[in-house]
Amino acid sequence: MPRPFPAHFDAEWYLSTYPDVARAGMDAAQHYLRFGRAEGRLPCFLAAAARERDLRFGLLRDDLSDFAPLLHGTDPGERAWASLACARAAARGGDWAGAAQYLAPLDTDTDLIGGFGLPDHALLAIETAVMTGQLAQAATLLTRARKVYGALPDLILAQANIIAAQQGHGRAWHRCLMRLFMPRGLRSIALSSDAAPAFDQLSGHTWHSPLPSGRSGPLVSVLMPARNAGATITTALKSLSGQSWRTLEILVIDNGSQDDTVAQVQAMTTQDPRIRLLDGSAEPGAYPARNIGLAAACGAYVTVLDADDWAHPARIALQVRALQGKPRRMASVSHWARATSDLRFTRWWGDAGLVHRNVSSLMIRATLRDTLGYWDRARAGADSEYYDRILAVFGPDSIHQVRPGVPLSLGRVWDGSLTQSSATHISTQYFGARRSYIHAAHRWHQTQAGTTPLPQFPTARPFAIPEALALSDPAALPQDADTLNASPLFDEHWYMQTYPDLRAQDVEGAAHYLSAGAAEGRDPGPAFSTSGYVLHHDVGTANPVLHAIAAGHTTPCLPDLPGTLTAPAPGRHLLFVGHQARESLFGAERSLLDMLDRAIAAGATPSVLLPHLMNPQYRAALEARCHHIHLRPFGWRYGATRPHPETVANITRLIADFNIDALHQNTCVLDAPLLGARAAGIVGVVHVRELPGENLSLCFDLGLTPFELRDQLLAQADHLVANSQAVARWLDTDPARTSVRPNAVDPTLFDLPFTPQTPVRVALIGSQTRAKGLGDMITLAQQAAARGLPAQFVLVGSTSPDLENMSPLPSNMTHAGYAKDPAAALGQADIVLSLSKAAESFGRTVLEAMAAGRPVIAYDRGNPPSLLGSDATAGHVVPADDVAAVLAALTNMLATPARLAAFSHGARTRAKALNGVDLDALDGQIYGTSGAFLTTPDL
Repeated sequence: MPRPFPAHFDAEWYLSTYPDVARAGMDAAQHYLRFGRAEGRLPCFLAAAARERDLRFGLLRDDLSDFAPLLHGTDPGERAWASLACARAAARGGDWAGAAQYLAPLDTDTDLIGGFGLPDHALLAIETAVMTGQLAQAATLLTRARKVYGALPDLILAQANIIAAQQGHGRAWHRCLMRLFMPRGLRSIALSSDAAPAFDQLSGHTWHSPLPSGRSGPLVSVLMPARNAGATITTALKSLSGQSWRTLEILVIDNGSQDDTVAQVQAMTTQDPRIRLLDGSAEPGAYPARNIGLAAACGAYVTVLDADDWAHPARIALQVRALQGKPRRMASVSHWARATSDLRFTRWWGDAGLVHRNVSSLMIRATLRDTLGYWDRARAGADSEYYDRILAVFGPDSIHQVRPGVPLSLGRVWDGSLTQSSATHISTQYFGARRSYIHAAHRWHQTQAGTTPLPQFPTARPFAIPEALALSDPAALPQDADTLNASPLFDEHWYMQTYPDLRAQDVEGAAHYLSAGAAEGRDPGPAFSTSGYVLHHDVGTANPVLHAIAAGHTTPCLPDLPGTLTAPAPGRHLLFVGHQARESLFGAERSLLDMLDRAIAAGATPSVLLPHLMNPQYRAALEARCHHIHLRPFGWRYGATRPHPETVANITRLIADFNIDALHQNTCVLDAPLLGARAAGIVGVVHVRELPGENLSLCFDLGLTPFELRDQLLAQADHLVANSQAVARWLDTDPARTSVRPNAVDPTLFDLPFTPQTPVRVALIGSQTRAKGLGDMITLAQQAAARGLPAQFVLVGSTSPDLENMSPLPSNMTHAGYAKDPAAALGQADIVLSLSKAAESFGRTVLEAMAAGRPVIAYDRGNPPSLLGSDATAGHVVPADDVAAVLAALTNMLATPARLAAFSHGARTRAKALNGVDLDALDGQIYGTSGAFLTTPDL
């Protein structure tokens, strides 16, 4: 029986990852097929998709070896996407045989056609089969794809490619394309002869437009910049001469050609007097040459055709008609397909099909010349900039797309174009010159575009431009983001490499650091600690890097803050590494304090390494327990992306400068500290407090499958400490490399009074997100109110987007906000719930609640059930995600005050037993510089 479409779809994961879909109440698969795939949402957990993005960013190995764990893994969806990603990469490099090898293991229906609901995967497989001579396979793929996706324009073009490879560009090829054009009122393409190249035999005589021809209607100016285009320009000009819209002026701006371009144009002027040749030889590029044409244009509308492209004879008419009588529309644009000289339709650089929006076809009202001005003077990308400028000034409905999905132009693919040259390659839109250019343009659009028109010859650039795209024009007046980019303290590449969530958002690094990054404690580069600079300087509301630049502080800022402990004895200096220290503190931060106390008790001297320090109270707690607090910029591990070399080098130097004997990383989410320890020749230990095998949300944040994360940990760490047996089982390695060290709790919690209020307070403590059970908590409160249960439901923790989106809360529920410590949190609770959607590796909040005499009701997931035990004296364990079972357990617990008191006593008794086991087991390991584990008092 065939699997449902799409085959690799996980409804539960989709709803938890995209809570807006859950809030809308839509069926997950229906939402994905109707909206999600077009919006770029993933159908299931896919580390391979993030890895492909990082490959485009230039952060992975070109040999695609970083995909190997996914290609050979056990998850079918990961294998399929990884294979497709590698095949796409091979195809972009022209290695069609390599692409075929990557695609060969995939199942036609459940992977290539219906695996993810994305037609482009079928198009890739079809084109690969055509290019490797497997035409029967290509035809089979096409037939199956059409059964799923119907007669998509892209699939019609793919069929045309198969026919051309089998029979050439004859009647069958022509009839195939009729199915694309005739339903839209257009007849199919034909070739005027069988001569090669086929692209130059395209004939407009068989085209037909339903729009009136003749010489009536407003004049349209068509601009064609040309440089050494003698081999292609005649084809382009003939396509304009054959336009059904006859009131044209065709302005060819010669951009200093050294071949016979001018002679070709002059020959065409004898056949069509509407063609006029302008001299643009003094201008340094195609866009300045266009501006010569724009200045000379007499038409009411202005558009462009490049000298190596071909236009459908109805293109101009359709784009004019889209603007006539629509005064709010400032421009129109059509779609196109890219084609080789032998007229094979190809996917070019994009992965979204064969037919794309053609920004180069932009037709503007000539009045925009007076309101917005001219094209930006750049080597590449100015088409998109002008397009975006119109939208920024006139709004999202100001540009109309004509006949979406129908290629009204064909763009010739050839190696010498700007889109194919290395410095301006279209791939640099992912990370490089084009991306930097368009982000800088967007900043200009948001602040100044539309205030004054951009002149043909500006006295200064309107915004900064990457050197690869610059034309030696006067520099722009710098904005703050430009000042950052020019400073050695800010490193755009480091910033985007270190913070993968920004790659997912496709933000500009400098603009993000100014608007949000600094406030979030992110660092601008490997040599500048944002929070460290703030600790030492009165920054006020200024951006720290801009403040440093203005104050002349251009040297690295990597603070080493002294703690209260004296210098360590030889061989006893341990560096403990945390992953965050923000305003709000959670279990990991409290666990780090516990570890420092254990180290001191064992006779070691700890220091602490953090990426930032933004909590004064936490700083004081750390200083009381360490020799130094070191602030160094570093991020989390992510996929196959390696930490920036300077990040690792800074940690390695720190280890040497402060005579660190061993490194103890307090979480599995980091890799740079372990690599620094390995480079410095000291032991690296990871305290694993997570259960990735049952926490896909964490794995998604890390861009790794659970198996890859485990393999990375085993490769990078010398020893591992698990906070529960469940974690040790997940690590599944040599027992000599793993110690089990359960969390301990603050012993003062055992003295916290248990004085339940009326109504009894039932609390969810922690980050208030769906992943932590917020949705179930709200449902529980609603059901309790309907049943008349005397309980007040309390949310203890910082606000979150999930919480904001779920407001207003039920009348029997309050949000108490963030609590500074466990005692403060538990002081607002009489009963504590553990409703996490992901398996918790230990359940620290559960043990803290039990220590404080607060009974617990927990889902049967992860380690919390083992803390509560099976005798139901400390609380209840109920089936995971069963809100009705939680309500029944709560009802039972509240039956009488005596019963609640008994549960409280049982919880505290069990917590003392669990905590006592841990406190008595002070016989662990301290880590020597030799790499051997010494049996000494415990850490």
